[in-house]
Amino acid sequence: MKKALDILKRVAGTLMLPVIMFVVMKILCNANGKKFLENMAMWKVMIPNVAVSVACAMGIGLQFKNGRFDFSGGSIMLLSAIVAGSIARDSGTSNPMVFCVIAVAMCVLLSVGVALVYVYGRLPIMIATIGMALLYESITPLVFGGGGINLVSVKFIKQLSAYPTVLLPFAGAVLVYAVYNYIATTGKQSLLLSKNQQAAVNIGINENKNVILSYVYSGLIFGFATIIWASLGKRDASFSSLSTVGELFSNILPVFVGLYIGVFCGDTIGIIMGSLAICMMKTGLTTVFKAELGGAISTAMMGLFVFLVNLVAGQGGNIRKLFGKLFGSQQSVKA
Repeated sequence: MKKALDILKRVAGTLMLPVIMFVVMKILCNANGKKFLENMAMWKVMIPNVAVSVACAMGIGLQFKNGRFDFSGGSIMLLSAIVAGSIARDSGTSNPMVFCVIAVAMCVLLSVGVALVYVYGRLPIMIATIGMALLYESITPLVFGGGGINLVSVKFIKQLSAYPTVLLPFAGAVLVYAVYNYIATTGKQSLLLSKNQQAAVNIGINENKNVILSYVYSGLIFGFATIIWASLGKRDASFSSLSTVGELFSNILPVFVGLYIGVFCGDTIGIIMGSLAICMMKTGLTTVFKAELGGAISTAMMGLFVFLVNLVAGQGGNIRKLFGKLFGSQQSVKA
């Protein structure tokens, strides 16, 4: 009985946020005479956004869990999308695998480049990743005419970001993240390094090698994210500094939510549930309001949500003690 209750508690904790978000957005849309995810066609429109959000969040989260706040992911995805998309489009093969292989290979190569600068340049992670982000961004206007890439009309690539094909790169990103966290020695060593770096080094863990291998894994995840993200819209070359950081880090909220929900189900499923909830919120708000206003409200709510999640995560013990005192005082009064 106790085991059944524990399973029920975990399931409820895992599904709570997406279910609450669905109900709230459903009520909001219906109150304004709008439809919200009432049929499979509506879900098919949202699923690619969920998939790319999950993949980006896992790419960020893999390094974030290890204490590295990486700013280079957006520039890696943009440069990889431009190079892979241009080569695949102009190759005349109409083979989506050409695009997939080049995109993943580029993301891995560029991610390893960031790792090498960080490891052998002996720079703080923030400086190293911002510097590499600026470098990769500066290359995007110099390649293939500087016009970015537009793959929306390239059918054999566009199908990679449409349901059900989008589930393949989505599954690839989730699989790589899960293997890193639960199976690969690199992931287990990274966990030891993040908890006690000196002790981990003393038992023989090669920190430099671990960092480089970790970036290989995050590069693979960003590669799968690029496969989806590249053809969801026109991707312009970067003409302003760190313009790619904002777009990538719009997907950081699912990382926080995933780590929080991960208490019930592990952070892999937690990030998926967090991304689903955030995408439902964005879809609901942009359905009710005009696109610009809906996006602004969505951004404001995400900021508030990050604040609340960090408040609860950081001060959860104090909050529980406060409620415990209040509840205890009420009991004593009743007695």
